[in-house]
Amino acid sequence: MNIRVPDTLTVENSQRYIVSIRLCSDGFSFAGYIPSEQDSFFYRRINLDQTKPYLKALKDCFSEYPFFTYTYKKYYIVLADRQYTLAPENVFLEKQASTLMSFVFSSSEDKVLHTLQKDLDIEVVFAIHSEIYDFFSSELINPRFIHNIVPILSLCRKHNLSCFPKQLYVVMHEGIMNAVCFDKGALIFANSFNYSDSADIVYYILYIWKQAGLDQMKDELFLYANSAMFHGLKGILQNYLLKINILEIGLVSTDTDTPLDIKALFECEL
Repeated sequence: MNIRVPDTLTVENSQRYIVSIRLCSDGFSFAGYIPSEQDSFFYRRINLDQTKPYLKALKDCFSEYPFFTYTYKKYYIVLADRQYTLAPENVFLEKQASTLMSFVFSSSEDKVLHTLQKDLDIEVVFAIHSEIYDFFSSELINPRFIHNIVPILSLCRKHNLSCFPKQLYVVMHEGIMNAVCFDKGALIFANSFNYSDSADIVYYILYIWKQAGLDQMKDELFLYANSAMFHGLKGILQNYLLKINILEIGLVSTDTDTPLDIKALFECEL
């Protein structure tokens, strides 16, 4: 394994960087940037050794590359899975977070965490395996654990604030489809689904469109996917919906290989 990072990312210079580690089923990514330098963004996807247990492979990777444990301005650990739920801030009780996750998901071996989504007055409740949580907490200085739906919600709300029609935002990554819907900045739908092909995605989008009471002629669909997937989905969906757009943001990166949640994490300055 050979992981290359910018030459400017040194132990002497690391505190200028905001970085993230994004966990997924077969590995993780490491990304970062210097806020004052527009072209400083980098993104590295790392596939772990599948012959080893995930945590063992993660530890081996960290021991091989010391830059993972440098001191940074901010350090995020991002969970990219479907195991999260939302709760209104005014009724959420931290002591009941584990009970809530156990009710929605099986999380007996997990550390239950939560993030206040201030702009929406909701708590995002999620879980991480306890041993992985302990590893990052001991190896890193003040890491912040968040679910990847948090930056997606912030970015899409910001995008929607100045728009009059309702908007459904659909983000594809690693076989997971995140879907959030806003009306003038108010969240009216949020959920995530597993998908195996385009037919699954089309089904979920049209189902959400109906459930959220969206207008086929007036309201808008924004998709975040690679070019081939976007045009394939648009070719099918335009039989049902009038306004279909690609979701583009580019302050830190213009490519669609970088997950939207990582771009949003940095651009929304969470």
